[in-house]
Amino acid sequence: MLRTFSTFFVVLLFGCIFGPLCLLLNLFRKNQSLLYWLGRIGCQIGLTVAGIKVEVQGLEFLNPNQNYLFLANHQSYCDPPAIISTIPLNLRLILKKELKQIPLLGIIMNKGGFIFINRYKRIESFKNMANIVDQLQKGYSFLIYPEGTRTRTGHLGAFKKGIFALAINSKVPIIPITVSGGYAIMPPSSFSIKSGTIKLTLNRPILTTEFHLKDRHLLMNQVRETIIENLQTSEKPNFDHEQKKTVQEIH
Repeated sequence: MLRTFSTFFVVLLFGCIFGPLCLLLNLFRKNQSLLYWLGRIGCQIGLTVAGIKVEVQGLEFLNPNQNYLFLANHQSYCDPPAIISTIPLNLRLILKKELKQIPLLGIIMNKGGFIFINRYKRIESFKNMANIVDQLQKGYSFLIYPEGTRTRTGHLGAFKKGIFALAINSKVPIIPITVSGGYAIMPPSSFSIKSGTIKLTLNRPILTTEFHLKDRHLLMNQVRETIIENLQTSEKPNFDHEQKKTVQEIH
C-alpha cells in the first residue's frame, strides 16, 4: 500500500503545483497544448513512482499530421496513463460524468476537451457521440475503450457497436491498441498498485472510409480480432471461442 499511497500523493502534489499555473496560462494563451503536456508529465511521474515500465511497439504507424481514433482494451486504471504518456499526440478521452467533479483535475480535463458522459441517459449519450464525431472531424484524436469499462476477469470483454458507428461517421482512421500486463498490476478488485510492465501494441491504421454503417460489425470484428491476436501473443490467455463473437450493442 505504501507504493500506492506514494503514487497518489506525488501525482496530487504535482497537479496542485502546476495545475493552476497551466490553467492560468491557458486562460490567456488559449492553447490546450500546455494542458496536455502537464497530463503527459503527470502520467510519467505517476508511473515512475509506481514502478511501472511501459513498452510500446508500433509508433512508426503514426503520422504526426493525422488524427486518429485509438481503440484499446481496458485492463486497469493504469492503462490510460501508460497510453497518454507514450503516444506523441494530444489525446482526448471519454470519461464518466462523475469524474468531472474532481477538484482541479475535472477543470483541467474539461478545458482539455475531454467528453464526460452519463451512461444511464440515452439521449445525452447520443448528443455526446455526435460531439465526438464533430471533434474527430475537426482534427482531434480520441482514446476510447470499446468494452466500455475495465475487464473484471482479465479477459477481453464484449465490444459496443455504437463506437464503430461513430468511427465510420467520423471517417477518421482507427489505430487498435492492445494493452497487456495492466490487469496484474492493478486488478479491479484492488486499489493496490504493483510494480511491473505494461505492454502497448499499436497496429496499422484501419481506414474507416472503406466501411458503411451497415458494415460496422465487420469493422468491430476486425479491431477485436486484432487485439485478441496480440493478447494471445503477449499474454497467451485461454480465450473461449465464443468470447471472440460476443457483442454488446448500445441501445
